[in-house]
Amino acid sequence: MKIEVKDYTYETMPEYTDVVEGAKIYEYDLNHIYVDYIPDIIYDIKDGHELHLQILMPKIFNKKNLKFPGIIYVQGSAWMKQDCYRDIPNLSKLAARGYVIAIVEYRHSGIAKFPCPIIDAKNATRFMKANAEIYNMDKNNVFMMGNSSGGHVSSMAGMTSRTNLFDDPINDETLDYKGIIDLYGSVELTLEYGFPTTVNHQLPDSPEGMEMGWNIREHMEETEIANSKTYAGYDFPPMLIMHGTKDKTVFAQESVNLYEACKKAGNDVQFYLVKGSDHGGPGFVTEGIFDIYEEFFQYCMEK
Repeated sequence: MKIEVKDYTYETMPEYTDVVEGAKIYEYDLNHIYVDYIPDIIYDIKDGHELHLQILMPKIFNKKNLKFPGIIYVQGSAWMKQDCYRDIPNLSKLAARGYVIAIVEYRHSGIAKFPCPIIDAKNATRFMKANAEIYNMDKNNVFMMGNSSGGHVSSMAGMTSRTNLFDDPINDETLDYKGIIDLYGSVELTLEYGFPTTVNHQLPDSPEGMEMGWNIREHMEETEIANSKTYAGYDFPPMLIMHGTKDKTVFAQESVNLYEACKKAGNDVQFYLVKGSDHGGPGFVTEGIFDIYEEFFQYCMEK
């Protein structure tokens, strides 16, 4: 088969139709979603520290203007320096279902204290909304999601998103989250037995003590400002909470207490205990769990 050499588009490019002996034909779904990875995008600079996003952007071939809901995902790290690359393989599977995912780097406890991670998560949201056209994100359908300390940050950011608390906006974009997902979040820093294997729990050199900048045992009342359940009576979008029943890092009772406080306050909240799961791991990245996430997203977008 011979063709003329010229400036073709996909639509005008002639399809190869010669019969090739022994060749097989495979027809793929032109509406299949694939994912681009856009690394290390700077969304803010605080006190000389660049804060980055790892962006997973779904695409459909030849539908370049199609928009997808967005997930602002806060990577857990015990509030210390994050490895924002670790969960990319598993989150890519969720992105392939049709969600733009921005993994947030926040100011860690070695350089800043509470509530800086919450401020950063909100500003990461604003950056993504301001650049929604670039990243094919539907800015009207954005979710806050996180795991472990990121679950704490995501719940706090989402629950206070309709207030001026813990905020220092970088632009005029509104937050307007459609929903919040808190995965095994360390959401109650004052719970005496909330960190079963942290022998120095709540002391100044513990992860939670470093985040607050004090001995929590001596400042219980002051630390309640960092407990997510403190904001259970606030106006915020629907929330999904999930926790493993054998989590030895963050005890499941923290999530139970948050769920019960939200339910008592009349909030729209769902709660799943993941039987046999430790702190994260495979129990939270199965296809069945992704189905639950997606059902929650769809529920929120249809409200």
